[in-house]
Amino acid sequence: MNSYVFSVIDLFLHSMMRRFTLFILSFVILLIAISSCRKDTILTDGSAQLAFTQDTILFDTVFTTIGSVTKHFKILNEHNQPINISAVDLASGTNSNYRINIDGNPGVSFNNIEIPANDSLFVFVEATIDPTGINTPLIVEDSIVFLTNGNEQKVWLHAWGQDAYFHNREQIAVSTSWSADKPHVIYGYVFVDSAQTLTIQSGVTVYSHNNAILYINKASLQADGTLGNPITFRGDRLAPFLLAEPDSVSGQWRGIWFNEALNSTITHTEIKNAIVGIQVDTLQAGEFVNLNKVKVNNSLYASLIGQGNIIARNCLFGNAGNYSGIISYGGDQSYTHCTFGNYWTESDRTTTLFALTDYFTFGGAIYYRPFIKADFINCIFYGPDANDNEITLDTLDRNLSGTAPEFHFYNCLLKTNLSTANSDYYSNCVTNSNPVFTNPAIWDFHIGSGGAENFGSFNLTDDIENITRLDPPDVGCYER
Repeated sequence: MNSYVFSVIDLFLHSMMRRFTLFILSFVILLIAISSCRKDTILTDGSAQLAFTQDTILFDTVFTTIGSVTKHFKILNEHNQPINISAVDLASGTNSNYRINIDGNPGVSFNNIEIPANDSLFVFVEATIDPTGINTPLIVEDSIVFLTNGNEQKVWLHAWGQDAYFHNREQIAVSTSWSADKPHVIYGYVFVDSAQTLTIQSGVTVYSHNNAILYINKASLQADGTLGNPITFRGDRLAPFLLAEPDSVSGQWRGIWFNEALNSTITHTEIKNAIVGIQVDTLQAGEFVNLNKVKVNNSLYASLIGQGNIIARNCLFGNAGNYSGIISYGGDQSYTHCTFGNYWTESDRTTTLFALTDYFTFGGAIYYRPFIKADFINCIFYGPDANDNEITLDTLDRNLSGTAPEFHFYNCLLKTNLSTANSDYYSNCVTNSNPVFTNPAIWDFHIGSGGAENFGSFNLTDDIENITRLDPPDVGCYER
């Protein structure tokens, strides 16, 4: 083949390569253009949400005058397309104690804010609060509400509203005393660490924010109230509750929780509006939680969960959504002149007000946890007339445990349809004789002329209000 023919073939191949290269280049440019166009398209997927560098903005400065503090967070668009925020609103609007600024623009309401792909915006928040105003809540709450593609998201705003001692996720690693010159507010938790003691002086009011807890871990609590200057634990909601002025709804905070407690004492103290008023878990030999003249009222789940060593005298374990008392899983426990009374009104209570059990099951296995002692002396267990039985005794069958259950009721008034004839467990008990409580709907469990009078044994010289007991005394925490 001559050189002319080779030249023609070479020219043809070269032309084809140029065209193929141009085609590939055009295709790549088209892909880039399509991709770029897609990235510039607003993301409208209903599952797409924003992200935030913080979900709660906490102003933990204690204000001493009217003041303003500024904090900030970022709104994050973590998607590969722009996203449009339809609306951003300060929930309380112009009535809020907060002000916000989004990307340099102040206001309380914003619309159609676009954030580019993989980008962010700053939000600045200011709080202006007068802590000397007696009508200001202890914790001032609000939220910033974001509406994006039909999704509502919130960033919460919390600030201290009055001059108080604020305990924000606090670990007590050195024994500490709380004084009564100002109220104390628990936000999140107070964790009393191993071998330390928290002393709470008479007259202290402890306010706890939503789900806050006082946790005593292998440590000691000494809450030393008096009749004229008691200690109060309660939620931080100050607005009156319509049905129980001036108290508020139940379940506002978690409660007081002891884990392997060292010797502790709570005296002349009221604990109210918790989920579980007092919980005592896991005993240490020779160490007791001593409850003297304590009232626990309006608990969402239970006034008392006792799973350790407890000595309770002249105590009221009152209205709760389920149990006034759950006594379970062992320990050395004794209750003298205590009233377990439950006339829950917020919803129908489906449990008995009192339950006792000495075993639990886990993974299909039965674990026996017998009591060292479970004595109830001169106590009342009573609820509404409509309930035939307010006592649940769930003890392991002696054929399985090898021993008889360990519990005893002495001189008690019981609302029950259970037989009390067995002297191994009951001594001089009365059943279904109305104690005529004054007004249990508003937590007044003083007794009237009824079934609680003058049949107790003389064990304590006075009652929950320091009134001298007669001989024989009335049963329950109040002497008539």
